[in-house]
Amino acid sequence: MSLVDLANTKIRVIGCSAVMAVGQIISSAIANPGTQAAAGMIGGPIALGGVSILAAIAGSVAEGIAANDLGNRMTEKLAKNPRILDNHDLTKAAGEAIGYILREVAKSDELIAIAETKKLPYPEQALDELAEKTPQYWLDINTSTADLSRGLQISEEQLTQIFSADVEEFDRVTGLTPADWATFLGEFAASEGKSFDAEIVEFVADKLHTTFPKAYREVLKLDAAKGGEKFAAMLLNLHQIALTELRDLGLQNGEILQKLEAVATQQQICQVMVKLEAIEIGIRDDLAQIQNLLERFVDTSAPKLPLPYECETIIADRTQDFTGRQFVFAAIAEFLQNNRKGYFVLEADPGVGKSSIMAKLVLLLKRRCVAHFNSQSQGIVRAEQFLENACTQLIRRYQLNYPQLPENATRDGNFLSRLLGEVSAKLGGMLCRIMFILLFPSSQKLCLCQTMTFLI
Repeated sequence: MSLVDLANTKIRVIGCSAVMAVGQIISSAIANPGTQAAAGMIGGPIALGGVSILAAIAGSVAEGIAANDLGNRMTEKLAKNPRILDNHDLTKAAGEAIGYILREVAKSDELIAIAETKKLPYPEQALDELAEKTPQYWLDINTSTADLSRGLQISEEQLTQIFSADVEEFDRVTGLTPADWATFLGEFAASEGKSFDAEIVEFVADKLHTTFPKAYREVLKLDAAKGGEKFAAMLLNLHQIALTELRDLGLQNGEILQKLEAVATQQQICQVMVKLEAIEIGIRDDLAQIQNLLERFVDTSAPKLPLPYECETIIADRTQDFTGRQFVFAAIAEFLQNNRKGYFVLEADPGVGKSSIMAKLVLLLKRRCVAHFNSQSQGIVRAEQFLENACTQLIRRYQLNYPQLPENATRDGNFLSRLLGEVSAKLGGMLCRIMFILLFPSSQKLCLCQTMTFLI
């Protein structure tokens, strides 16, 4: 790969990264009720899904611009803005995402199988070493020779997915072509005195192609969960550039402007980014099977429950390096299969991972359960906080007619019981299965309880 091609590759990745970050910020700020509350905003979501997010904005622009034309215009502004192309934080975030993927791929069973079949040395150590050096290598690529006239050429379908409030839509976004990534990987490996078999390069390049956007989002989300030490300022800068473009186009919808302008601090940027669902890159076969089993007990077509910011930070922290524990999840699945209602208690000594198991369970259930985590450090230890959290999740998830919680909602469990009845009634006689995942103040016990109600 020539220096010019390498510079062009870096520019394309950085430009796409900027667009993907802005798309997620804008979509989440407009459509995510939890983010609205965190940013001091009121009102329900304007639209859900990529097309409707872009269309909601485009429909209120003075020029009468089409939704995808609006997305392309913002892409053009972001992709060629010197403040973005020279942004070391953005470059570093992209480099960390590439390193993240290399580490995940290095330990994958598929890669090991390729090496064993072809009697090659295991590539795990070499890929891990590359992963460690990726951020700096990425920073050092000189972009002065890059051709800025080419544009990003993001397809209409990709724009739809990038600006989607639905995480599963965004997960279908892809990065550079596999051929681009293969050439980059070969150049990078050669610069470090390494080489890989062509089939291994093809496999790793395909993973970079399909998972780079998700890995990039994960890097930003995990940083946001820790307070945005690395990238919050960069994300705020991207958001402000995009917001300036929308103002220049004459965005007339006051509600949309209010919601976008309310994301005006690094803390609020973190609150937006941390709401994005955790991803699974190269998820192990055992947990993939468990996830498929658990999905039978929840409605995966329904919207996710709006977990509060504090819960999201706990989940992100507890699941960051989570592995194994298949036997626990298998026991939970068996409990759900055999019990229409009841309590599953997980009991163990302090520090062995009970909180991490419950946090991972929320992700395996794809946030289709009411979740509440006590946290002494965050001051979340009172029953009133659980009731407020659980009731708010049910109201928003099932769009119940409560603009705000009644004054006595957290006094006892009566209001929560009433909401469960209203949910059952709203489902028109269908089975209503609500699962609560609770972390008790005790350091030794956690509880998964489920409520099932029927209308006969």
